[in-house]
Amino acid sequence: MSERVTIRFEPAGRTVKVPVGSTLLEAARAAGLAIDAPCGGAGTCGSCRVVAAGSLEPPTRTERELLGGAGLSAGKRLACRARVSGDVTVTLEEAMREMRVVTSAEQAVAEVEDPALRGVTGIGTVVGAAIDIGTTTVAVQLLDLRTGEVLATSGDLNAQRVFGADVLSRVAFASADGGSELQRLIVSQLDEMLAQALRTAGLSLERLAEAVIVGNTAMTGLLLGADVSPLGEAPYEGAPTAGARLAGGEMGLTSTPSLDVGVLPGASAFIGSDVIAGILATRLAERVAPTLMIDLGTNGEIVLAAGGQLLAASTAAGPALEGASIECGMRAEAGAIERVDLEGDRLALTTIGGREPLGICGSGLLDLVAALLDVGVIDGSGRFVDRVGSPFRDRFTSRDGVRAFVLDAPAEIVLTQKDVRQVQLAIGAVRTGIDLLLEAAGIGPSAIVNVVVAGGFGYHVRAGSLVRLGLVPAVWHDRVTFGGNTALAGARMALVNSRVRAKASEIAAVIRTIDLAAHAEFQQRFLAALTFPA
Repeated sequence: MSERVTIRFEPAGRTVKVPVGSTLLEAARAAGLAIDAPCGGAGTCGSCRVVAAGSLEPPTRTERELLGGAGLSAGKRLACRARVSGDVTVTLEEAMREMRVVTSAEQAVAEVEDPALRGVTGIGTVVGAAIDIGTTTVAVQLLDLRTGEVLATSGDLNAQRVFGADVLSRVAFASADGGSELQRLIVSQLDEMLAQALRTAGLSLERLAEAVIVGNTAMTGLLLGADVSPLGEAPYEGAPTAGARLAGGEMGLTSTPSLDVGVLPGASAFIGSDVIAGILATRLAERVAPTLMIDLGTNGEIVLAAGGQLLAASTAAGPALEGASIECGMRAEAGAIERVDLEGDRLALTTIGGREPLGICGSGLLDLVAALLDVGVIDGSGRFVDRVGSPFRDRFTSRDGVRAFVLDAPAEIVLTQKDVRQVQLAIGAVRTGIDLLLEAAGIGPSAIVNVVVAGGFGYHVRAGSLVRLGLVPAVWHDRVTFGGNTALAGARMALVNSRVRAKASEIAAVIRTIDLAAHAEFQQRFLAALTFPA
């Protein structure tokens, strides 16, 4: 039996014994503590920074590159790379700030069906739950099944995030015998969120009769305990796209074992039930004029309604739009810079909650890059330009050998050259997907009459920034609308009407998915899309 050592985590005051050679990330997980590891512990994002003192193996090359000499001198280590050789005390950053979870949406309202027609009966208030399991966040809404009234809303970060910020990181973990742990985490989280929402509404657990759940294929597959390994490698055959209906106890829910749970179907490996729900909420399948829906996030899902057909594609935008893999990036939490405005020769910053700046989230990041393009600090290739006479010239600095632009000096918030590159990769991936989807339908950008940007991130981004960065064509500037959490809205519609659930299955069966990765021109078009428009 290998020697075990004691790891203490502060300020939580929690200790755990782990084998010598364990990483600090493994120790934190054993202690039941969440340390952000967007890359899933692969050592590529540098987000799992902690302060550690005690018996540790020397810093790895990755740590030296990502933390720099100053960071290592301050006692910082990467939790996924630092291995223990004896007792260690780890200091985590202050408790997790409140995450902003978008639950509102501009939605089409479904007729509320008498729940007795579905066999749901009871005296008094009969409650249903609409649930959107996103890769980053989980949203729950309780509805009165007889009136459709929203009784309570709850939102939180997805508990699986400690195993990676993106779908593929979690698929990789699940494929390495971690699927049961990921399922346990999400089921336990739903148990807690449903119970909390019912307490908020002043209702007992017995009142909850039905639930409709949506999410991307990986999230619903993990929830149901399905094999998600096909999502990790082309041609993705065998990905769990089918819908399901089961009792809560079959899924693992302990507080509501008799709950009637319906999981809406997906269309393909990367067009999940969250996208189908978005199509329901926006009435996309019923629109006559060509309309495009874009769900922006780590994965960008794009759906085009044109010529009586639905075409869809998914493109890997990467974590930058969620604030991950960015030097001073953060989620949409209190203190995150969510908006940047160019006012003459100064940049005006708006933070979530009006707090002092702590970092920058996705919407602020896009605003910032767009503003710096406008003033010539960034050129079309994405490079920083140190122009003589520029009022922003004195803001250039270096961060661990990488060129950077100082956004907020007191808070030490910077935008690095690497960050700009991450934005280019995200923008280029989504724009290439849009262009190839339009070509598959045989139409040009001018034919699109409405563009619905969906998702929590998309609810806070501005059309002007999307156009300036080239994510959407300039001709769409006044055609962009923001749909909010259309996945949750679609789940609400399906919850109160069985015909909407049937419609979801019909849409999933007829939607045509375009495999961008296999497209002969994708790589060439993607490289061209990395250049910002003039």
